[in-house]
Amino acid sequence: MKKRLLLGALLGLCTWIHPVSAQEVTVVGMGMDKDSAIRDASRLAVEQVVGTYLDSRTLMENLVIRLDEVYKKSRGFVKKITVLEEGRVDASTYRVQARIDVDTNPNAELMDELTMLMRLNDPRIAVVVLNSTSNGHPSHNENAESALNSKLLEMGFNHVVDADHVIKLYDAKFLNNIYEGRTGLSNVGTDDACEFLVLGKVAANVANVAVPDYRTGQMMEAPLANALTKLNVKILKYDTGDLIGTFVSDGSGIGINTGRAMDSGLTKAAEDAASRIEKIFKQFSAKVGTGVAVTIYASDSARLEQLIQDLRSLGEVDNVYIRSQDRGKAVLEVDTAQKPHVISSSLRVRSKQNVVVENMTNNTIVFRIP
Repeated sequence: MKKRLLLGALLGLCTWIHPVSAQEVTVVGMGMDKDSAIRDASRLAVEQVVGTYLDSRTLMENLVIRLDEVYKKSRGFVKKITVLEEGRVDASTYRVQARIDVDTNPNAELMDELTMLMRLNDPRIAVVVLNSTSNGHPSHNENAESALNSKLLEMGFNHVVDADHVIKLYDAKFLNNIYEGRTGLSNVGTDDACEFLVLGKVAANVANVAVPDYRTGQMMEAPLANALTKLNVKILKYDTGDLIGTFVSDGSGIGINTGRAMDSGLTKAAEDAASRIEKIFKQFSAKVGTGVAVTIYASDSARLEQLIQDLRSLGEVDNVYIRSQDRGKAVLEVDTAQKPHVISSSLRVRSKQNVVVENMTNNTIVFRIP
C-alpha cells in the first residue's frame, strides 16, 4: 500500500472536473478479516483515483499530511464496492479483490475538499480582527481572531498565520486604514508569510438583560447580559491588494456579564464567518488556473518599464496587467498558462538586464533589478 504521494501544484487544473460522477478501479485489500480488508481496499482505491489528478513534480508536505486525513475517511468517498475474489491467505490475513467506484462528482465531498486545497496550494492566511472605536486608536480583537483561526484550522487550512505577525509588521491603526480603503495593501511590500489577509472589524451592542420584578411588576436588571455582534470581513489577496470577498456575519450571546456575552456572540459570528470564508476561497479557487502574480523592484523607473516590456514580449505570456506602480516597484498580473519557473527562466535568458529572482512560489515571482 502506498504510504505517501508526491504532491504538487496541479498540472492542468482545467482538467480537474471529470464529466463522470464516479471512477472505477480494481484493487486488492488485505486485513485481519473481511471488513478490514475492504477498508484497506477502499483506501487504496481512493489513493489511486486521487493520484490520477496530481502532478508529482513537487513534494509538498502539508498536502501529504492533509491527504492522509482524507484517506482515513475513504469509505465515505466510495459509491459502490463489488467483491470479485475473497479468501483467507493465512490465519491472520484476509484478502479481498474488489471493483470500487470512487465518487468523483464535482460536488462530492472528496472533490470538494481536494479542489480548494490543491488549487490554492493550502494558502497562507492571516486573520486580523479590529475593534470598532471612535477614539482614533483601534486595537485588534484576540478573541475573534482565535475563534476564526480555530475554525479555519478545523476546516483543513494548515497555514493559518498568527495575527501577531501581521500586527507587528503593521499596527492596528495602519490596518484600519487598509480596511477603510485609505491605504492600499499592495503598497506595504511583500511578506512571504502571508498570501491572503482576512481583515475584520467588530461592531457590538451589549446590554444587561431586564426582567420584571414579580413583587413590584417593574423591570429590573438580571445578572445576565445579552450581546448582538457583527463581524464585517474583507478578504484581500496580499500581493496585489485585490478584494476577493466581503461579507457581514452576525452572532448573539448571553453571559453572566457584558464581557462573557460579548465573547459568546463573537464566537458565533466567527463560526459563521469561517464557513463564509471557506465558500469564498472555493469560489476563488474555481477561477484560478492561469496567471502569475509578479512583483518587480528596480533601481530606477526606466529599468522597471523595460522589464515590463520584456515580460510582454515573451511568447509564453498572453498579457500583462499593471496593478500598481510607484517608486521603483511594480505589482503585475501576468496572464499565462506557464508556471513561474518557466516565465522566470525565459525572462532571464531574453532580457538584457541583470534580473535577480528574490522569491518564487507556485503562482508568484519577485524580481529585483540592481
